[in-house]
Amino acid sequence: MRYLVLILTMKIRSKKKIYTLLSCTILLASCLPKQQDVRITLTIDSTLQAKTISILENKLSEINALSGQVAIMEVQTGQIKVMVGLERKDSTNYQTCENLPQTQALGLIQPISILAALETGKIHLSDTVDVENGIYYTNGIEIKDHNWQRGGYGKITIQQGLAVDSEIAVYKTLLKAFANEQSYQSQLRKIGIELDSLNTIKMLTLYNTIARNDGKFANKHNVDSLKQALEYVVTDGLGQPAKSDKVKVAGKNGTIQLADGSYIVEFCGYFPADNPQYSIIVSIHKEELPISSGLMAGDVFRQIADYMVTY
Repeated sequence: MRYLVLILTMKIRSKKKIYTLLSCTILLASCLPKQQDVRITLTIDSTLQAKTISILENKLSEINALSGQVAIMEVQTGQIKVMVGLERKDSTNYQTCENLPQTQALGLIQPISILAALETGKIHLSDTVDVENGIYYTNGIEIKDHNWQRGGYGKITIQQGLAVDSEIAVYKTLLKAFANEQSYQSQLRKIGIELDSLNTIKMLTLYNTIARNDGKFANKHNVDSLKQALEYVVTDGLGQPAKSDKVKVAGKNGTIQLADGSYIVEFCGYFPADNPQYSIIVSIHKEELPISSGLMAGDVFRQIADYMVTY
């Protein structure tokens, strides 16, 4: 299961660094089991677009990021209302970039992997997993949770593992659910997911499908369980910077380390959590530490959600 470790770990050194995408209509793989291609039309809200640009630009400038992207989608229609890409022009200014590359977005794959495991019927989110001291060795590979220097989380539930971004918890969950990498990937394909083709917009489409939960993606009960876990990420986990006092939010933060050593920090989620209307993905490219997917991408998500709810 060596490859499985690599695709599930949050610190991914991606060799496929870019995936170019941006046009008036976007052709992408469907999240439905038939895996048909669907066309998603941009129906841009100019006022919301302008506000999103302002929020994103302020955050990029604050943290001295290289670039950033935001996309907002209507849950029920799948239409994209906002598509923003900004890149650093010089030390103090950012410019709109209509052809900003899309990274291979595996930083947000943990909930999708957990859903695939739930679909096997072998695990439940309340099951306990022992992540020990935050360091786990398997097949010559070392997996570290972000808090390993503080002794790890010990025994936690799968839901708690998801909330605190425990790579070990997710990996051990998949070991229990799947006999090998092939069975894992086969289960993903059953719900219309090909890991190699995932990028920012496709990941947003996945989370949007989870938010809608119309029974066409995966078992409705399993998706409902995952939605509760995504709420927990925001209320009690590392996604708390995305928490709004104006609307209930659900979502997940994630981090990727690229081959050149730079980082992509992301947050993808939806609101209101109990009756989803909009889903948003925020992706920020930062050259060096410090990084925090919650405090950076999650905070941009919160600001946009607050604005949308208010105005």
